[in-house]
Order: sequence, then structure tokens, then C-alpha cells
Amino acid sequence: MSPATLAPGEAERLIDAALAAFQREDAAESWRLARRAAAALPDSFDARNMAGTAALAAGDPAAALAHFDAAVRLAPTSTAQAANWLGGGRARLGLGQPEQALAAFRRGLSLAPHWPPLTTGAAMALQELGRYEEAEVLAREVLGKQPDDAQTRVILGASLLKQDRFQEARDLLDPLTTDPQVGFEARHHLAMARKITGDLKGALSGVRALLDEAPDFPAYSDLAQLQHFKSSDDPDFVRLAAREQELERLAPPERIDLLFALAKAYDELGDSERASRYLVEANRLEAIRKPYSPEEDEARMARIAELFDADFIHAYPGAGLTEVRPIFVISLPRSGSTLTEQMIAAHSAIRGGGEIGHFARVATELSLKWGTREDFPRIEPQAAVADLREAARRYRELTARLTLLQPRFTDKSLQNFLYIGLIRMMLPEARIVHVRRHPLATAFGLYRQRFAQAVRYSYDLDHIVRYYRAYERLMRHWRETVSEGFIEVFHEALVTRPEPELRRVFDYLDLEFEPACLEFYRLNRPVHTASLAQVRRPLESAGLTRHENYRDLLAPVATALAEPIAAYERELAQALGAD
Repeated sequence: MSPATLAPGEAERLIDAALAAFQREDAAESWRLARRAAAALPDSFDARNMAGTAALAAGDPAAALAHFDAAVRLAPTSTAQAANWLGGGRARLGLGQPEQALAAFRRGLSLAPHWPPLTTGAAMALQELGRYEEAEVLAREVLGKQPDDAQTRVILGASLLKQDRFQEARDLLDPLTTDPQVGFEARHHLAMARKITGDLKGALSGVRALLDEAPDFPAYSDLAQLQHFKSSDDPDFVRLAAREQELERLAPPERIDLLFALAKAYDELGDSERASRYLVEANRLEAIRKPYSPEEDEARMARIAELFDADFIHAYPGAGLTEVRPIFVISLPRSGSTLTEQMIAAHSAIRGGGEIGHFARVATELSLKWGTREDFPRIEPQAAVADLREAARRYRELTARLTLLQPRFTDKSLQNFLYIGLIRMMLPEARIVHVRRHPLATAFGLYRQRFAQAVRYSYDLDHIVRYYRAYERLMRHWRETVSEGFIEVFHEALVTRPEPELRRVFDYLDLEFEPACLEFYRLNRPVHTASLAQVRRPLESAGLTRHENYRDLLAPVATALAEPIAAYERELAQALGAD
């Protein structure tokens, strides 16, 4: 009997049966029954709500979102609406849409203020967005009411880890490692803490133990990142190869995790053809989960270039704070910025800040403030100077902990290339190091990496091309408007002739070169990025040409970026020849 011809009362019985299956944790059966009920009663709140709940439990966040959005419109009470905003927020997190998830949780909180599940959801979304201090505040709010809420304790612990507050995080997470609900998640975060702090062996041991106990746990990308595969007899490769047979039965998140891990393993074993196949499939699936439209970023960068012309940047002299002297390390992801920062941070006068994200936060606050002004962008000078100085003070407050031991610090948030003009206005004594890498090597690095936080354009080669072009146009604009405002470093030059490149960088920073910067791998500091394993080892040049093994895969990129590739190769040759 089709959904349209269900007997009277049958759809309601399906809803009850779906709820019973959900309560006994049979997610697949619950979703099967709820799907039939919702198809028969598309205008029923109960059917849609149950279908969203069941779909989310069964690992289908896209279907869950459609049902929760419908249920919000059909909800009979504000409490029911809030509950479905909660479900919709969780579905959006499952789809890799933290910004939209945060908006959904906040809509729910507007209807049910301080409801702990919604507040916890908002904390999760903020964590995904890299806004760890805000996530901490919300998690502590929930724990103030429900101190034993295990999921919220995990969220708080993870947020503390991201702020390098490792002992506090361990104190929270250690008691949760045996919790039946969140034990594996807590143990995974503790393993990642070891990875971040440089205990790669301890992290690898922790990940292996997790996978021994729960082979379906999505930590294979972590396993691969911590390992360098030298032989098909490697026990970790044997583990991956055994899981390879399970690919088709895995839900998309677990399948994507395994595909990226397999691609790395086969790449290191020299099977680039197989690695390519897995990368294409992994990125195809991830692009579905994390949809991206290039037009928004292209328009944003064009607007920035239009506003921040030379006249605007220099319109308010004396507006910034000269005593704040960060060192911004900017680049596209996978272009060598982590290595560059690690080398700079090995200097005795500098502390490595990592991807702290504070400038983007301050820039957004200033943008929102200026956007409400009728005279924008021709702001009255006294008001503009006051706003810029207040924004600079805000940045100084957010980064104060980084200057407790050393006078200067690095800020490696990659999005800061958008703000070079604003950096010059707010922080005239800041230094900016722009790290560049061969466009094909950058494109391949983006495509082969599954990012913990959304770099949405990286899952489609055409999107990578379009983002790269927009980035190149904006960087060309900055060269024309603030040519003395930053120094540019070629990753290939830094790897092949590190000392002359570092001396050039430290001359720009007005600091004496220190030999310790060549032994950057000895520096004991937290590193959170995908390059954390590489910066724990001495320099290796083998990875510089890895992309050449993927000519067929990257052929469309090579064609589309032929002009910037040729320009880059000319500039690199000139830089290397100038030594």
C-alpha cells in the first residue's frame, strides 16, 4: 500500500511505531516507519517531527533538516517550535553548516531562553566556527544548571583544548573516558591534545586503542595524519586496507573519513592512481554535505578591494595603536604558513599564537558598526579614528595573554589576508608575512585535506580555482595599495634555503636572526593545524613536488590557472636566483 493509500489511522500508528523503534535505539527501523508516515501526512506536525528525529538518528541530516524545517512551520506551540529549531540546528551541524546551525539554535533560544539543549547546541556551533571563548561561556552556563551533563562537559573540554588550556581540559575529560554516552569522544579529544602538544606517539597510541574497540569510530583520518606509510606491511595500513572492504556500508561521514585516510596511505605508498580515485570520491561526498557557492566569496573580496583603496586606507592617519605589534602570517591553507610561523615563533622574542581568529572577530564587529552609519564609507574623521582605536584596543585585549612572556606574537589566522588594509589602519606597527606556494601544490594540498573547520571551496577543483583567482586578485590589489605593508615569502625557497629566507624575514621584523629558528622542530608549543606533524620534523623537500604525481587529476586546474602558474614560476625563479 503506497503512502497515499494508507488506511485511516495507519499513518498515526506508523508514528507511534517509529517512536517505539527510536526508543529502543533501532534508528534504521524508526526512520523507515517515520518516512512513510511523513509521506502520507506531509502537513502533520507529529509526522514531520518524528521523521526529522528519526532521520537524524539514522545519520541522514539532509532529510532530517527538511522535516524539521517543515515541522517548525507546523508547530502548534512555541515550545514545539523551539524543539524543532534544536533538531534543525543539529541537522545543520551534521551537514557541516555551523553558521546556519548557530542561527537555528538562536532562533530556538528566542522562543525558549536558556533551554540547556539549545544553549549546548549553540556552544557546539561556536566551537565549529572557531569561536572557542564564546563556546566556553555557553557551555559553562549549561553546566551551572546541569553540572553532570556529559555532552556539555565534552564541549567545554574541547573548547579549552583549542585555547591551549590543556590541564583544565584534561581535568574535565579524564573522568568522562568511561562514560557510555561520550567516552569515545572524550578519549578522542585527549588523543588530539597529545597530538597538538607534540606527543605524536601518545596520540597515535590513543587513536589505535579507540579503533581497536570501535572500528566504526571516524578517526581514520587522524590515524593517517599521525602516520607515514612506508610499506603495505605497516600494521596501520593493514588496518586501513581491511576497512577498505567496508566502504560501501558506511554512512557518509564515516566513509569520507576513511576515504581521505586511504588516499593519504596510497599516496605515500606510491599508488597515486588509487589515491586519486579515493580523493575524488571523498571530495564529492564532502561537497554534498558542505555545499558551497563561489559567488559569495568572490563578491566579498571584490567589495573589500573596492572599499579599501589607497585613499581610504590612508584617510585616518594616527588612528591605530602603535604599541600593538603582532606578526600576521597569512596565506591560503596548505601553502606553508604553519612552517613559517613555527620558524618565526622559535625566536626568543616571539610567541606563536596560531590560528587565533581574533582579528576577524574585531573586523566583523567594526564592519557591523560602520554598516549602520548613513555616511559610510565617508565617515567623519574624528568618529572613524575613535572607532579604529577602539577596535585596536579590543584586539589588544583579546590577545593580551600572548604577550605575557614575549613582547611580540604571531597571528596565523588564514582569513587575515582579507584584512590587510584594515590591519594597516588599526595596527600600523604590525608586520605581515604573506606565504606563497606553487598554485598546483596549493590546489592539491587543499583537495587532499579534510579540514576540521569548513574550508568549503576545497572539495571541488573548480571551486578551488575560483577561490584562488579571487584571492590572487585581492593580493594584487594589496600590492598596489599598500606595497610596503607586507613581505612575501616563497614556501619553496624557505624549504630549500631556509637561512637566507629567514634572515630576510627577520630583517623585515626588525629582529636579529637566531640559529634556533632553523631548529624549529625542537620548539615545544601547541600546533593545531594539519601540518602539525611536519613541523615536528626537520625540513623535508620531498613534498614540494608531490602534486606532480597527480597531473591527470590536476589538469583542469593547470589549464584554468595557466597564467598565475607561469607568473609564480617566473617570480620564484627570480627570488631563488637573487641569492
